[in-house]
Amino acid sequence: MNNSSRRAFISASVASFAWLLTGGQASGAAPAITAGSPCKVKGRKRTVNGVTFVCRNAKGKLVWRKSPTVVQKQVFTVRVLESAALLVVGETKVVDVPVPSGGTTGVVVTRTDSGITALRVNCTHAGFPVARVGNVLECELHGSQFEPTTGAVLNGPAVSPLFRYEATESNGGIYVTVSTA
Repeated sequence: MNNSSRRAFISASVASFAWLLTGGQASGAAPAITAGSPCKVKGRKRTVNGVTFVCRNAKGKLVWRKSPTVVQKQVFTVRVLESAALLVVGETKVVDVPVPSGGTTGVVVTRTDSGITALRVNCTHAGFPVARVGNVLECELHGSQFEPTTGAVLNGPAVSPLFRYEATESNGGIYVTVSTA
């Protein structure tokens, strides 16, 4: 057997094996459209694997760009605790609120003189969770401190207050209205 027939046999064997592994979907070519690859007609749209690309002018060249997706805002109210779980003024609990689209969002619930306060658990500096330490909410990563009843910054490096959710108490339960996006 000479070298060229060996090469042909090996390449045919490799191609056959790849065909078996991929169920006949093996292709040597990359997908025709990816973000940044060249296109020919400005404004043309193509959808590949559920992602829509639009041909746009970028730095004097026509290239494919992902079409921006519209994120819909969801607002929902969830019973997060029983009223008996927060009896004492100043008491705080961290709860995970299930999100309808999947996953959870952390909420810090505190009983105050005026009712219930609900704050996003994530520090506004680096996004790490806060926890009750003494009379303040403190970030576990850099030590930012927040006022538990209002979410106001007491000590940095955070400069923005914690995001506040609407919270109500009725029928023996504590309800938090969470908005996404």
